[in-house]
Amino acid sequence: MFFGEHAVIQGYPCLVTSVDLRYQVSIDTIKEPEIFIQTPALEGRGEQFSIKVEDLTNDALSQQDTKFVLAVLQEMIPRSGYRKGFRIQTTGPVTSYGLGSSSAISVATVHAFSDLFSMQLPLDEIFQRAYAAVLKVQKTGSGFDVASATFGGTIRYQIGMPIQKLTVGRLPVTIGFTGKKVSTVDLVKGVEDSKIRKPEIYNTFFQSIGEITESAQIALLKKDWKDLGKLADLNQKVLAGMGVSTPALERGILAAKKAGAFGAKLSGAGGGDCMFAIRTVSQLEIEEALEKTDIQVLHFGTNCEGVRLESS
Repeated sequence: MFFGEHAVIQGYPCLVTSVDLRYQVSIDTIKEPEIFIQTPALEGRGEQFSIKVEDLTNDALSQQDTKFVLAVLQEMIPRSGYRKGFRIQTTGPVTSYGLGSSSAISVATVHAFSDLFSMQLPLDEIFQRAYAAVLKVQKTGSGFDVASATFGGTIRYQIGMPIQKLTVGRLPVTIGFTGKKVSTVDLVKGVEDSKIRKPEIYNTFFQSIGEITESAQIALLKKDWKDLGKLADLNQKVLAGMGVSTPALERGILAAKKAGAFGAKLSGAGGGDCMFAIRTVSQLEIEEALEKTDIQVLHFGTNCEGVRLESS
């Protein structure tokens, strides 16, 4: 997430780019009326998850390692007419750094399932099916991360509006991970609760973030990195005022700016996870400064491809 955290839930636009941290999902049909799911986390523990097809509809989606895959199956199986079983394998990094792995796996599962049954779903429908599945699990969320995983690239996302792909190349950002993985749902709920208690203040926060995001889109398309850095700093101040920043994030942001970054901010719901710096040519200096504050530098590309079919 570049710009627009939390305000996107309130209907404002956000800017988001996909990174080249990829997950894969493969699905095969089996004769037994059972669903077997294997994930990297389960495999690491020497476990495998299974559920009877007849029990899927009523599953509470509480199993941490499989709930997003199961939510997609609840969404897709009735549309397939298939009543036997499946064997599903997901692969990819166990650590996701809070960069939308659940949405990526959901999108990949929809695409794999639709290909298995020759549904030929367009990207818009893949997005809608995956978003519906994510909402089943999380109960809340704007869908920006689902859109990013589906369409790839760098996009402007706004609930209820057409997704707009922005023509930009790889972006001059350095991404850092605080080492603390947090619950996006809990943070979003916390902000919602604060809005209920202090509606005027929080509505002003959201409006400010919306205005910053509009300006950031202009700077991004112009490749005006200096102005984008200033806007990132403004956005970060608002997010800090909302209480979603942390001392670890602030230390990393300050260190990156002292090392020559044009600006820096947290990325996502806050509370931990990631931050990024809009850099000048001094990438190495920024990386070294981040590492001194115990921020893990993530060497991911940006503006990358979304979901794709690798084999059939």
